Formats: sequence, C-alpha cells, structure tokens
Amino acid sequence: MDGNMAKRRMGAGVLMACLLCLLSLAPLPVTSAESGTEDLLYIDGRVIGYTSNGVDNHSRQWSIEEGQWTSLVLECQQCSAELDLAGVVHQVTSQITVQSNANGTATLNMHSPLSETVRYSLIETIEESFPSVRPAPLEEREQRVLEYCFNTTECIQPSKGHLDGIPFGEYSSQHFVTGVHEQVGTEYVAFSIAGGDTLELQVMHATDGMTISVYSQNSSAETHHELTLVLAQGLNASESGESGLWHFDESGRVLVKIEASVADTGWAIKTMRYSDNSSVQLIENPHNLNLVGHHSTSATLAMNETQKFTFQPLYFDTSIRTDQLVGGTWILGSELNITTDPAYVFYPYPNISAVRVHLLSPVHYVTVQVEDFSDLGSGLEAPSVRPLSRLSDNSSWPSMSLDSGTIEGEMTLSIHDTADVYKLEVDGWVESEHLVRFSLESMNIEQFELEIWSMDQETWEVIDSRRSTFSNGKIQASLEVGPGTHFLRVALVDATNSTPHPWGEESPSLTYLLSSSYSIIDEGEEPYFPPDENAEKWGVRARFFLGSLFLLPVLYFGLLQYRNLKTAREFSMKSEQLAWFKSLLDSGETTPKQSRANLARALQAVTLLSWDEANSAWGKPDLDYRTDTVAMAVWKLDERIAKSKGAIPLMVGIHIVEGHWDLAALRFDAPVGQAWNVENVEPRFLNRGEEVFLDTMANGNRTFIMAEINGTASVVDIELNGRMNGEPSAVRIPSTLHIQSLEEE
Repeated sequence: MDGNMAKRRMGAGVLMACLLCLLSLAPLPVTSAESGTEDLLYIDGRVIGYTSNGVDNHSRQWSIEEGQWTSLVLECQQCSAELDLAGVVHQVTSQITVQSNANGTATLNMHSPLSETVRYSLIETIEESFPSVRPAPLEEREQRVLEYCFNTTECIQPSKGHLDGIPFGEYSSQHFVTGVHEQVGTEYVAFSIAGGDTLELQVMHATDGMTISVYSQNSSAETHHELTLVLAQGLNASESGESGLWHFDESGRVLVKIEASVADTGWAIKTMRYSDNSSVQLIENPHNLNLVGHHSTSATLAMNETQKFTFQPLYFDTSIRTDQLVGGTWILGSELNITTDPAYVFYPYPNISAVRVHLLSPVHYVTVQVEDFSDLGSGLEAPSVRPLSRLSDNSSWPSMSLDSGTIEGEMTLSIHDTADVYKLEVDGWVESEHLVRFSLESMNIEQFELEIWSMDQETWEVIDSRRSTFSNGKIQASLEVGPGTHFLRVALVDATNSTPHPWGEESPSLTYLLSSSYSIIDEGEEPYFPPDENAEKWGVRARFFLGSLFLLPVLYFGLLQYRNLKTAREFSMKSEQLAWFKSLLDSGETTPKQSRANLARALQAVTLLSWDEANSAWGKPDLDYRTDTVAMAVWKLDERIAKSKGAIPLMVGIHIVEGHWDLAALRFDAPVGQAWNVENVEPRFLNRGEEVFLDTMANGNRTFIMAEINGTASVVDIELNGRMNGEPSAVRIPSTLHIQSLEEE
C-alpha cells in the first residue's frame, strides 16, 4: 500500500469532521442498484450486468470513505461508464481501479446507445492492509476466519457444468477477499485452518495479470504447496479464473501469496473452506445416492450379494477403494482410478452385507446406481449345482413355480455365472405321478440348455433326467416326477469361452425367460393315518355330546305336541268356549290381551280335534256351510279381543274333507260398500287387503284362524279360493254375515 496514506488521512481531519456533522443531519447513503426499465443479470446472487434498451442509464450508488478503492471492469460493444467518487468523476470504457480522496457517496452511471447486454464486474469498496512480507511461522499476524461449506451438495452443483464451489452474494460477502496492488509486488492474506480442511481459491475479478501460491505454517515450520494459479492477463467481466484446491493435514495458518506485475491491480478472490468428509457412515438405502466431497470421502453402504453398484464420477476422474464386509470380516480392496467414461461397476463377494467406499481426489462428485441381478426376482442368485444331500439346507436355491407365466433369469457373466439351478416342490399323495414342462426363450437362445432331474427322496440319487438344447427355434423339456423336491438347471453350452475375463470385470449379462406348465397323471393313494388313543376316546364323547344336542329340538317339539293334545282334550270337554271368553271379559277376570293370547293357543290346540268336536267346543257358528269336499264355519267374536282399534274380529274354521288344496286363500268380500281390509291374523298367516293366504291344505286338514277386518261395509261374504288337485276351485258360503245387524243385537 502507499506509504503516504496515513499523512493524507491526518491532513484531511478537519474536512472529515465537517462531513460527519453534515451526515448526522441526513441518512447515510447505502449501496443500491437502480435498474430503471432495464433487466438486471444475476449469477449466484451477484449482479453481473444489465440489458440496455439504448436510452436509459443504469445506475448504482453506495457509501465510500477516504482511502477506499473501487474497481470496475466493463464488457460490451459501445457502452461507457461515469464513476463519481465523492465529487471526483472518472470516465470508464473498459476497466478502472481508483481510490477515493474523501468521504461521501459513490455513483456509477452506465450507458449504451445500443440495445445490448452490458456485463460488468464491480467491487464497490476495497479497504485492506495486507503485508508485503511473508511472516515467519511464530510471527503473529491478523488472520481472516473462513466459514465452512457445511452442505457440500449446495456449494457444488454439477448442473452448472463444473465442480467449483459456488459463492453467493456480492464481492462484499464472506466468500470473497478483495484487494488492490497499488505497486508492483507481493501481498499475503492469512487464514486459520484446521487439519483435514480443503481450501478453494479462484480469481473472480482482476484488472490485470496475477499469480497465486499457498504456504502453510505451524508453530515451527513452513510448507510451500506446489499448486500455483497463474493469470496471464486481466479477466473480462463474464470470466473467472482457474479454480485451485489445497488440502491441509495439520491445523495452523495458511498464507496466500498474491503477486501482481502491474500497479493498481484490483482483484477479488473466491475463498471457500470444506471440512474433512472421511467419517464412515452407514447408508441403509443407497439408491439415488451421490458421494460428494473434497480430498477424501468415505461411506458405508448396505449391500447384498445380488446387487451391483455403478460408480459414475462427474467431470473429474477419482480414485476409489471398496472394502467388503463378508461374514462379519472386512476384506480390504485395492485402489483403482475410475473415469467418467466408462463408469466403474462393482460386483460383491457372496455373503456380503455392506461395502465401505473410499474416494480420494481434490474434488469428486460420484453418482451411485444400484441394480439387482437376482434370478426370477427371488432376491437370490441361483447356485450352479444341486444340494449335496436331502439333509442339506436348500433355502438358497430359488423355487420355480410348476405352473407360471414368463419369469426372467440372468447369467451374470461378470461373476462367472454360467448355470442356474432351481428347486421344484411337487405336492401329492404316495405313488402319484406328475408331468412338468418347461420352456426357455432368449435373444441368445442357441447358447442355452435345459435339464430336469427327478430325485429319489430317500437316497438323493437321480431317478430320471431330461436335457434339451436349441432345436426347431426353441428349447423345451418335460419329465414325469413323483412328489417331493426335484431340480431344474439352466446352463450355458460353452461356459469356458463365455467367461474369458477375470472375476468381477464388467461384462454384458445374458438374460432368459422361463415358463412352466403342470398336470397330474396319477393321483396315487391317499395316505391313512390311524387315530391315537386319545383321539378315539374324545371322538366318541364328542359324538355322543353332539348327538344329544341334535335331540333337543325333537324333545322340544314333542313337549309342545303333548301340551297341545292336553289342551285339546280339555277343550273338547267344554262347550260354548266363545261365550265363556266373553263372560270372562265382562267380569273383568281377564284383560283383552290375555283373552287374545288364550284364544291363540286354543286355535292351535283345537286342530287336533275332529271337525264336529271343534265346532261343538266353540259353540254355534254364525255361518255354517258344507260341501262334499270342504266344510266351513264362521264365528263373530267380541270386539274387545281385537288387537287393532275399530277392527271386527272373526273366527273362521276350514275342514278339507276330500282333496288337496294349494295356493289357498281366504277372502273377506264386501258385496256392498267399501272393501274390507284384514288388519291382523292369528295364527300368523300372510295377508294383504281382503285376503289371507293359507297356501297348502292337505286332505283331512283342519285350520282355525282369527282375522281382524276393518271397513265401513255392513256385510261380509267369505270364500275359499285356490287349486284343488291341480284345478282352479272356489268355495263361497252362500249366506252373508251381517256385521251391523249383529252389533245391534
């Protein structure tokens, strides 16, 4: 920096005091971007230009103090800029780095007579006093503190076409350090660093050429790092320099050496700090995973033996080492250099449960793709041989359905998979016979063969087998087998020449499609298993218990029939029962509800008496009619017995003397006036309107019902309709029952 700077500041003390007085009366000017009607251009939160309409100016304004610097780079066709620093105006057509002589406001006005995109790079204020001599390791110097980039996937975005760190904001943000070389020479910027950190530097603004190199110091020693960034000339507004990465194994101080060959060179350097990312973490689901980091990155991924991982680095090659956890023991892998094309495909050892991945490169962004190569979608890689004996655990052999649609299998040549053996589970009775058929399809069908083994379930010897190769455009095989476990083998005809490469080296797989059908030839003999003593004992007891339960309905109906017979005998010993019911109602000894219940029981019991006995027990009917085939009688009951208010209760008896009636219905007809409506029937028969449906009445059948009819007619005719012996028939009592006249009597 200029050695006369302190003298100039002391000489301007009076002027500064006056300015402070004025500023106390008005708000301080702030940095602003006035765009007018033009559109501003941004990149990562930083204004990098605007779209000129050929008329309006683009203006920016900010506060500036005496001694502070401003640096501007323009990139356009015919644009120009006017930079006013506290009253001193500077004209700019390409680039400028200039110092303010007083406190005040800085104003930038840019104009282009064309409709064009004007790009610019502006450092509003630069105030620094970096040393020009590199301090010794124990010499104390002010150190800048850099914050970590904690979310690496946000700091690095490969969609932008690179893996450089992305700072956010103007040059005044924490991700930048700015300076001015007032004279040709060297300046040093110091940063504190921790062991395992990576520092990224990139020139983003430079008005002339410069060189950047890095030293690291601890309490006793200094190390000069080989990587040097050389910028031969200044940067255009839309350009940035090459990015550099430095890794530090020890904590201490970093000195960034900045050399300029032209005086008044203004610059802005991106400074980003990344932490050590070598901690091992278990990732249960590695699908759609990106491994991102600097220097060294490690991660442990869950994995099974039928998965393959494809590691695809972006933009830069990287070094990778994969350790496998097999049977609880880590098997260390060798270090490989993987490229962006082709990608690195990793195949695991059998019985693997996890893989530990180590990446080593200055910066890396590696995508991980997980694919399953199990057979038949079973999650298992089919073995190439049969189990040794029937006592062997065959759970690792995938099961092939005996009757299935098309299922896909795969010969994974990378792991020298040239044969797949599947187990066939056949269920059946002893000495049953079953026919199984299999068909194989493939784009490389001429390379495959099929073989079926029928196994002796006791000795585990092969009873019979069938082998089939490509013939007539297909491969099919069928075999008769008994119940038990048998095996199907899909194999390559020429296994040796199909796998000339080392194990684990990526090689195209051969896929195939299997389908099957199944039929029973002989069901065999159903096995007999004699019951044990306890089963026989409890079986006998259970049969007696269940048999006794089945007798309960018989006992119930027998008791009900006995009660009805007893009631019928008592009923036959009496006469004028209807008059007796009426007298009980008159005396109040019974209620209408009780009388109605007693009458309902009597209607069921009286059917066990002869027709004449029943009529005698009820009393003289109001209507009586008899033919050669049917006898009918009608009694009008006391209205108090009716369940429905205002209804007229009638009791009707029907005796089938000869013949068989079906679809029988009893009709209460009103020859004069409004039709009758049946409200209630005891015992319960289906009724609708003026009819009660009796359905089937056999020869000798006697039926007594109480029907409550409601209506305004004064008389009622009663008739029986239906089919007798299959022919439509009807019986109508010729006399009419006068309802109103009976009531008056």
